[in-house]
Amino acid sequence: MVALPMMDVAARLDRLRQRLADAGCDAVLLTNLVNVRYLTGFTGSAALLAVLPDDAVLVTDGRYTFQAAEQIKAAGVDARIEVGGLSGQRDAVSLALQGVVRVGLEATNVTWARQRTFATEWLPDAEMVATENLVEELRRVKDDGEVARIAEAARIADAALAAVRHRLVEGITEEDFAVELDFEIRRLGAAGNSFESIVASGPNGAKPHARPSDRRIGPGELIVLDFGAIVDGYCSDMTRTLCVGPPASDTLQRMVDVVAESQAAGVDAV
Repeated sequence: MVALPMMDVAARLDRLRQRLADAGCDAVLLTNLVNVRYLTGFTGSAALLAVLPDDAVLVTDGRYTFQAAEQIKAAGVDARIEVGGLSGQRDAVSLALQGVVRVGLEATNVTWARQRTFATEWLPDAEMVATENLVEELRRVKDDGEVARIAEAARIADAALAAVRHRLVEGITEEDFAVELDFEIRRLGAAGNSFESIVASGPNGAKPHARPSDRRIGPGELIVLDFGAIVDGYCSDMTRTLCVGPPASDTLQRMVDVVAESQAAGVDAV
């Protein structure tokens, strides 16, 4: 994989802090792991992040003692790390947010049961404030490092298809082609697939989200492919419609011609 420019992770916490007052909270407890990663660079599967006006505390479990320290240091993020089991995490969050009057929670990520646990057991003296899109709105604007990762994810997916598309003329099944495409995406350096790849041939192409089946791909058929790659947490998503040789019928040829003409008209319009 090509060398990618650094992302400005370290500056993100301060941009979030600037949004707290407008959200009606004095601090925020983040539970969405995608947002935690965006703000800290930490990629573990369990974490909470308390963000205060003058402090930030990442809380995780013992599996990630070394990883958390390494990744936060690499990202240049000014945050403390607390490690413990469930009770230890509760105590760390309670201590970090002690004295805070209004604590924001991510409303779209916290269940009612978890909100009640935070309100009655973890932070009984604070008011829980439902927030929406505090971090997501920051994520909408990408820096150069983020754009580069999205571009690399698109490049890998495109190269993966180019490497395996010859298999379509060999009578391969949809399932087997999906496996080979997915493997090539990983081989080229992606962390994984953005989602389960769609390989839909012939009549299966009429299903918007068809799952690869044991159906063999035949000559003259149209094949809808929907796939993507993940690079450092950033995804690509592309759809391609291919034909195995010349279209098998006048109807299929007309479909190809109409779509091609429509696409060309759209390109000319912009």
